[in-house]
Amino acid sequence: MPSVAEARCAAAASALPETATKAPAPSGVSTAPVPLGTGHPMADERVREEMLRRQQAANDAFRQRGTLEPDTAAGARACATEVLKGLNLLTAGGRDEPDEDAVRRAVTATGLTDVVVRPPGRLDLGPGDGLIFAGWTGRACVFGSVRQDDITVEIGTRIADGGCLPAPD
Repeated sequence: MPSVAEARCAAAASALPETATKAPAPSGVSTAPVPLGTGHPMADERVREEMLRRQQAANDAFRQRGTLEPDTAAGARACATEVLKGLNLLTAGGRDEPDEDAVRRAVTATGLTDVVVRPPGRLDLGPGDGLIFAGWTGRACVFGSVRQDDITVEIGTRIADGGCLPAPD
């Protein structure tokens, strides 16, 4: 198998390709088609409610992530640790909230590629202020948010639409 080019910070992970698994459907959720209404008002209302629930689940599906293999997760965690160290230095000692360029430099310095830093949009999960960021290890995403008093760094697969973050709105 061809080797996967990985970020410097993920070099400890093995060279096996990433395998993402589909997240199971929430318990109690039927994947069987719902028959159209029978003409009974209660049955028709249940059908409409079920259709709305399915529509809402499909609308949020683009943000779902698969499961990282253990060796891929180990490399991504190493990168996340380096990213967190760099971002903590930006806000140490009560400094002002860092700007996009400073966050981009801190994330890129770890060796991550495809780095994105921007203010959060309406499709992003998490806080509505500060900045969000993401970078690619070669097999996993390292992503999170930066605010003056709060830094979060997480790891995961690409989201269903193919990126590490939803497209900005």
